[in-house]
Amino acid sequence: MAAALCAPPCPAWGSSTAQRETEDSNALVLTAEIALQRDDCGRAAANYTIAAQRLADAKLAERATGVALDCGQYQAAERAAARWRQLMPGDPAALRAVMRADLGLYKIDDARSAFESWIKSGGGVAPVKGGRGTADDNLAEQVSQVAQESGVSATFAMLRGAQGERLQSGRAQLALADLAFDGWNYREALQYAQRALSAGAERAPTQLLLARAHAGLGEADQAVAAAGAARSAAPKDQSFAAVDVLILLGREREARMALENLRDTAALRPQAERRLGLLAFDRGDYDEAQSVFSTLVKDQESSVIAVYYLAAIAERRGESAAALRGYQMLSGTGLEAAARTRAATILYKAGQRSDALELLQAKDDATPATRLEAEIAQAQLLSNGGEGDQALARIDDVLARFPGHPDVLYQKSILLEKAGRTDAAIAQLEGLYRERPQDSAISNALGFILADHDRDLPRSQRLITAALKAEPDNPAILDSMGWLLYRRGMLQAALPLLERAFRLDQDGDIGAHWGEVLWALGDKSKARETWNRALMVDPDNALVKAAQQRAGVPSLPIQGTGTSI
Repeated sequence: MAAALCAPPCPAWGSSTAQRETEDSNALVLTAEIALQRDDCGRAAANYTIAAQRLADAKLAERATGVALDCGQYQAAERAAARWRQLMPGDPAALRAVMRADLGLYKIDDARSAFESWIKSGGGVAPVKGGRGTADDNLAEQVSQVAQESGVSATFAMLRGAQGERLQSGRAQLALADLAFDGWNYREALQYAQRALSAGAERAPTQLLLARAHAGLGEADQAVAAAGAARSAAPKDQSFAAVDVLILLGREREARMALENLRDTAALRPQAERRLGLLAFDRGDYDEAQSVFSTLVKDQESSVIAVYYLAAIAERRGESAAALRGYQMLSGTGLEAAARTRAATILYKAGQRSDALELLQAKDDATPATRLEAEIAQAQLLSNGGEGDQALARIDDVLARFPGHPDVLYQKSILLEKAGRTDAAIAQLEGLYRERPQDSAISNALGFILADHDRDLPRSQRLITAALKAEPDNPAILDSMGWLLYRRGMLQAALPLLERAFRLDQDGDIGAHWGEVLWALGDKSKARETWNRALMVDPDNALVKAAQQRAGVPSLPIQGTGTSI
């Protein structure tokens, strides 16, 4: 009779509470692994974390933390990492996991504290997988890896003001300079790079970074001088330093002349040709670009990028079969993901919706992060094709398996706005902003959508200003501020911001906004030129086409014919 009170399977009579708890925890681990195989990251992370709290098993806590981090379940990761640290107080790996969980939650101060504890515990001394070198080199590699895992913006925000003697080395300061540059803060990049030189960092890469930062700020003389210093320090490795700086400065004619001189040297010819081909492609001269890349297909180091751009030229010309052949050839290369996205777009436009979505499907053995990226790409494809409701349904399905994942929540807000559901998009971003007020991407997105829809412009300006303070050279945020000023009727103030944003990132949306302001100011010739330049880099951009239609401006035809791969 008593046995009937227990739902099967029942624990053996006389078993201890500890034994039953162990059995329950093992069952949780089993269900967590099954959930992981089914892409149910939320359940997997939750069950693993509960099991880790119940058992004094450091390996289990480590596994729970890893699963939660890989799945973007940062609250679960925070609890699991705390448990791991409790069981292994001095373990650098546990401290690093705490830091990553805090970064995922955008708890910057907590992450900084964990980082400093990690350094004191010996973290960053051992090289990352495949790395080698001194302790300073290894710390720099670890910092770079953290940025790849947790994002440049959050990592750089954490490292600002971080204490530790090892951070003062030349190599560490150069790593911070790289982070500042990648995090769109060129002034701080200059400061860190100067400190790196003073602390004995290698001169050539440091001078190159100085050159790039000066170029990003539009400081041409300093940029060219630093590029010259980089080449003087390492003539062989930095042969293209000056050319790359000229390109960043927008001085294409000078860059082309320099490249034509450099390609006279046999050893430098392929690199010079690659750059010439990219310049031709970016300005829409597809005949010249095709000629260059057709030759480079035969060069081992250039063949992958050559095939990609030949396929892209074919796509621009509407030669879908040739484009698809080229993109298919890139399977297994570093450009496979980009090629799949372009090929899926071609198939979708041709009415082959199922094939397009299948092409973006992740492989069976893909990591949770890769699967997530694939599903977001599928939702974006549907959204771009006008299937807003289907895109949102797919994102909601992803959220059911990756609950609370900040990247998915952010993507949902973008899809809501594109689907015309402005109020819902704003509400989504408001929720993210409450949780992550220091995240400049969220502040900028919320500020921009308010400005774009003429809502609460004073608050929009406060949000965008805060984002711009964190990332003063980010073209997306410069674009937001320029567009806000345009909405407020401050056209002359908006113009230089949008022009600089487009120089830093020739993005179609930015070009659309810059052209709108030029047109409103009466500079119609330059507005037409800007819109056509934007369509060269983003031929399908809906904002540019809408702006041209409102102004009654036809798009220029694509140049050249006859692409072959």
